[in-house]
Amino acid sequence: MKAFFEDLGKRLGETAETVTTKAGEAMEIQKLKSQIRTLERGNDTDLIDLGHIIYQRFLDGEDVGEEASGLCEAIQSRKESIAEYEQKISDVKGDFQCGECGKTVAKGMAYCPYCGTKAPEAEEAAKADAAEVVEDAAEKSADFAEDVAETVAEHVEEAAEAVKEKVEEAVEE
Repeated sequence: MKAFFEDLGKRLGETAETVTTKAGEAMEIQKLKSQIRTLERGNDTDLIDLGHIIYQRFLDGEDVGEEASGLCEAIQSRKESIAEYEQKISDVKGDFQCGECGKTVAKGMAYCPYCGTKAPEAEEAAKADAAEVVEDAAEKSADFAEDVAETVAEHVEEAAEAVKEKVEEAVEE
């Protein structure tokens, strides 16, 4: 029985050593994979920067080669589409372009937040909104005055009827 436990202890020791070795190997592999991912991210960043350089050269009219030129044209076409969609968003939101700096200014802004120029479109819109508020207030005031006049007329009629009844009662007595 002693031999069995010695053999079991020996096997457990070997297994623990194997597990420790495998865990160390797994950790070393993960460290190396992490270093690879870091290097790959660096390459991706550099490739993006390289693409920006090539695209800028394309915009400047330099020859960038046939393949790069095709990619640059596709990028330019997508940028134009993006600009159109952004303009549609601005139109839906009621935004407008600043006459001074050309940036998009939100609806209702009295001044451009980028350059400080007074926004005449916003001023006109504010005047139109104010005129609408005044018109609504005048309409509500007229409706209120009409309601008050009707109520007063009803009360006057009721009072006149009550007085008439009282006079008739007094005459009958």
